[in-house]
Amino acid sequence: MNRRTMFLALGAGVVGLFYLLDQGYSRFIEQPTALLETQLAAAQRSLGDAKAEQISGRKLANQLEGYAERALPHDPALARAVYQKWLLELVQRHRMESASVNAETPQAIEVRGRVNRRQRRVVGNTIRYGLRARTTLQHLTDFLHEFQRSAHLHKVVSFSLSPLSGGSALDLTMVIETLSLDATERADRLSDWTRAETPSGGREAYQAFVNRNLFARGVSPELAGIKLGAITRGRGGVDQAWFRVGTPPRTQIVTAGESLALSLHSVLVKQIEAERVLISVNDFSGWLNLGESLGKLLGVESVPPLPATPDGSSPTPPDELAEQPTGAPATIGGGEVDESAKPEPASAIPVPASPVPAGGAVAAEPAPQ
Repeated sequence: MNRRTMFLALGAGVVGLFYLLDQGYSRFIEQPTALLETQLAAAQRSLGDAKAEQISGRKLANQLEGYAERALPHDPALARAVYQKWLLELVQRHRMESASVNAETPQAIEVRGRVNRRQRRVVGNTIRYGLRARTTLQHLTDFLHEFQRSAHLHKVVSFSLSPLSGGSALDLTMVIETLSLDATERADRLSDWTRAETPSGGREAYQAFVNRNLFARGVSPELAGIKLGAITRGRGGVDQAWFRVGTPPRTQIVTAGESLALSLHSVLVKQIEAERVLISVNDFSGWLNLGESLGKLLGVESVPPLPATPDGSSPTPPDELAEQPTGAPATIGGGEVDESAKPEPASAIPVPASPVPAGGAVAAEPAPQ
């Protein structure tokens, strides 16, 4: 073997040695280290998940205490009977007719164990109720408001409304679901918790919806009962139209280009003449004569009922407006009208014989007795 061959053999041996050392380092050091790092990362993730689950469990435990205070009694049979009685009383309190409440069989709620996922345990029961009744939109709104105000663990799953008698009555079908928890200490009574009023307002916030009555056919009584009571001219020479609005009736005075203060309708006065007013109701326009109601203009003769007087006597009809002496301030519901609302003398504007008296005196409702 010559010198050159020896060097080549020695170099090949050194390369082979380095290869074996690299393979040994990778197999016995790098791979075990990577495996241990992977296992460590997985353990850290599991530990983090366990801590997060523990924190979530504590939060849920705190929530469970609040839910237990609001839930139905822990005994499902007693809970079923007690809530059914409460619901029937609520229905009767809001004067729903032909009402029936059917309670279904309680359905158990099961959860899996944290350690043994195959293990299940019962934590409570859901109970559904079917409610059927005949009611009005007013009574239904009162019912739902009190239902929402009560802090029981219940919810409306579904409901349907079928208008009856032209929308004046409603056929109601409702499904309600309640929750009974084993953590509840009460055995035979419901929670006495109540919800605070929402920031949007109390029951009165929904009255505009009730007045509108989307289920009614034709024109709503609130709109149909608006009546043109008088036409006057103030000192500034501006014609004014006097309308009777609402129940009990209140007087609103507007000029041409102004709208009546109504919550759900747009009633704009476009033009005022001696005996009639050009009025725009939502998208409909027409002439409204003195003493007529919007119901007549719109083809619906419907006027809201008059409220009873405290002494039991017959109330004064809204179209019977009392005369005021010329130059004296008119009274509306017992209060004085601004000086600008005083009428001018008879020569200022032609005035019909009725309901505006001769001499240009303003016709307004009499002060309450």
